Amino acid sequence: MGVPTHIFIDTCIFEQAGFNVESAKLKPFRDALKELELTFLDPDPIFRERNRHLRNRVDAAIRSLEKIEKSLPVITSLDKWPKVSFFREYEIRRLINKSLANFLKPMKHIKLGYDGIDMHRLMTWYEQGRAPFGKGKKSKEFPDALAIAILDRYAQSSNCEIAVVSTDTDFERACAERINLLYFPSLAAYLQVLQKESERVRIVQSWFEETPDAFDEWVATAFAEIDFEIEEGWDGELTDPELDELNISDFYVVAVADRECTVSFEAEINFSIYAEYEDEDDYEYDYEDEPSGHPRKEESKYSTAYTTVLSKIKLNESASKVEEIIYIDLDISSTSVSVSSGW
Repeated sequence: MGVPTHIFIDTCIFEQAGFNVESAKLKPFRDALKELELTFLDPDPIFRERNRHLRNRVDAAIRSLEKIEKSLPVITSLDKWPKVSFFREYEIRRLINKSLANFLKPMKHIKLGYDGIDMHRLMTWYEQGRAPFGKGKKSKEFPDALAIAILDRYAQSSNCEIAVVSTDTDFERACAERINLLYFPSLAAYLQVLQKESERVRIVQSWFEETPDAFDEWVATAFAEIDFEIEEGWDGELTDPELDELNISDFYVVAVADRECTVSFEAEINFSIYAEYEDEDDYEYDYEDEPSGHPRKEESKYSTAYTTVLSKIKLNESASKVEEIIYIDLDISSTSVSVSSGW
């Protein structure tokens, strides 16, 4: 049994990347597709779910644009600012749908319906609490259950294995109970398994296990280049960010070349930053209820940011050991820091 070439990608994978195919979560997989011959399986309940999530994203974006217009009406005078709500919504939907279609295009796309689904069997899963059903809210996971049933039937009728890519633990549990469904927590994990025969993967993984702090300086330098904003919206400035602690998880080798490897990992960045700001909670007001003072504070604040990271690793001439990190890219352009002390 080799690595499955039939693949199912859950909605949550696209959702976590903001449906941005250029994001660090999706780009390595998209770039690898030109060398792969994959079949993308698209069960109808997940197809509907993906479209619903896309609509919700677009609706949220439209509301944000309308909020900007209300707070700054002059912005609508810009030549390229879309002034008709229907046109604006249509353009955003068209852009996202085209981007997603281009992402899926290199794969053979098979839409799967409900033909041959054994509802009696599905209800037995429900009564027994078998994955993806469970307790509490999980007792009503019918869309996911239908998707699992559809994939399970396709795998059996086509005599193939299916890679199920999802961060949903219900899909993980469901795959554990079904021979032909193989679970992957991310597209990066799937790509590494495709590379598993490569000695270079073992070398890079061993190097990271032995030097887990190898990325600290690189991440710190790249992180300092992003934009930092005061979460409360108060007038002020954030400067001199410093990385205090970097926690790395989900480290995978997602591409292998002659003397280079591309790795992907999730980063939890704990940092401190110097904040100079007007504390609006401490404003003093005159008899007309207008602020009469602008008390400023200067202090260090501590916060945490999360991002996906892509990095290029260079090997030595004989490709027998890691030589150096040569590139890094953080999938984050800005982060907000709370300066309010709260209660």
